[in-house]
Amino acid sequence: MKGMTLGKRVRELRRKAGITQLDLACRVNISESYIALIEADKRNPGMDVISTLADEFHVSVDYLVSGKTSEDDALMLREWTSLIKKRPQKDIESALKIVRTFFECLDSRK
Repeated sequence: MKGMTLGKRVRELRRKAGITQLDLACRVNISESYIALIEADKRNPGMDVISTLADEFHVSVDYLVSGKTSEDDALMLREWTSLIKKRPQKDIESALKIVRTFFECLDSRK
């Protein structure tokens, strides 16, 4: 997805996630028409919207804005990928639930 605009990256990530513009709009609390304008590169969202979109797609703000990932992000992705490689989908989903619960516990302590 390098060489793409922010809008094109949002569209590509949304499509890969298998969600509609309306689904995304509801998830990030902005209008469907605004999502459409972002994807068409007719609006430049503020950092608050960009940050929310990055969180929704589990990518860095840097990636969403520039299409680049940091070396740390790339290393982390490779490590996670190697951990789940050849694992049954059921195991991957179970691991994801455990990680989510772990982070929810951390967040609740703040």
